[in-house]
Amino acid sequence: MSKLWQIIRHEYIRHVFRRRFLFSLLSLPIAVLVMVGVALMIAGFATDDTPIGYVDPSGVLANPVQLPESTDIFSPTIQFIAFEDRDQAQADLEAGTIQAYFVLPADYPQNKQVELLYLDEPDSSATYQFEDFVRFTLMESADVNPEVIDRLSQGFSYTLESADGSRQMRDDQWYLTFTPFIAGIMFVIVVMTSGGYLLQAVVEEKENRTMEIVITSVSPAQLMTGKIIGNVAVGLTQLVVWLVFAWLGLKVAGNFWPMLQDFSLPPDYIGVMLLVLLPSFVMVAAIMAAIGSTMTQMREAQQISGMFSLPFMIPFYVSSAIMMNPNGTLAMALSYFPLTAPITILMRMSFTVIPAWQIAINVATLIVFAIFAIWFATKAFRLGMLQYGKKLTIKEVLNARVEK
Repeated sequence: MSKLWQIIRHEYIRHVFRRRFLFSLLSLPIAVLVMVGVALMIAGFATDDTPIGYVDPSGVLANPVQLPESTDIFSPTIQFIAFEDRDQAQADLEAGTIQAYFVLPADYPQNKQVELLYLDEPDSSATYQFEDFVRFTLMESADVNPEVIDRLSQGFSYTLESADGSRQMRDDQWYLTFTPFIAGIMFVIVVMTSGGYLLQAVVEEKENRTMEIVITSVSPAQLMTGKIIGNVAVGLTQLVVWLVFAWLGLKVAGNFWPMLQDFSLPPDYIGVMLLVLLPSFVMVAAIMAAIGSTMTQMREAQQISGMFSLPFMIPFYVSSAIMMNPNGTLAMALSYFPLTAPITILMRMSFTVIPAWQIAINVATLIVFAIFAIWFATKAFRLGMLQYGKKLTIKEVLNARVEK
């Protein structure tokens, strides 16, 4: 056990403290920060909170009710200013004091033809806010119950529930639809990155024959298992760091976008995500190790591993079919295929209730394939040591008998 732990520790340290890993670790958070920063800059230039005027010959807005301050930076609260006539409003518009002004008809609200005059067309949110401004002012003047006004200003929320009551989703949990896509992309990046480290390490050690020295102290099974676990730990480290950045980002973004303040994932969703992703990590790492053991050159190994990553993308290509029919034949088939199962299961969980027995079978299948992949990688490694300069085929690895 001590030798296995030393191998795991060595593999973990040798990759985590390399500059390329640190670059890979920080590249995604930095890219996200840059994109968010650019979006905020664009929003800052595009958003105009200059007051808007209105002319009300009907007198229905004699006692205006200002809207509450908005915390959404993309839709700041606009102040509405009353003008006696069009000429005064037009003068302020040309002077840039206001960005536009509305003119209500003298017989409003019987006549609802309201005019909007501007030099540069204001954002659509300005129109929506003016509608709310007029609505709340009319209700206040009509002596409507303050609780009714408060309820209308806050809007309403609803909950979608399946017929059997086993599945619920609030309207503000829209992010659950996008979560499997984000989780899937992060999974592919992390798995292929950590798997690439293991692939490169195995090929390099095989080429310079370092393994011949190491193998005198440990068994091939210990060496390969330690390498796989160590590189899985590298991938998990990368994933955890990204999740911490994401959590901090949501906390900060919640100050600007109120809809993100209540972001949360159901515990069962997180549990299933861990159950399907962990054995998938191990399975991919073992397959990468096996590829490295059967190849003679790094370029060949990278080409094959690149082709190997394509099946992971299949659920993204057929995502519309999965969303429209999450219990259909295609979705079910992809759920049981090891390379597509993790992302497909997460997609299906966003749109339907997956029976516990199906999840159990999927997880058991992934665990079995992970164990088989470790066994195959160990056997390929043993054969690869005996046949330098020669590529091994899957058939040769499966049929060969190697002495322990």
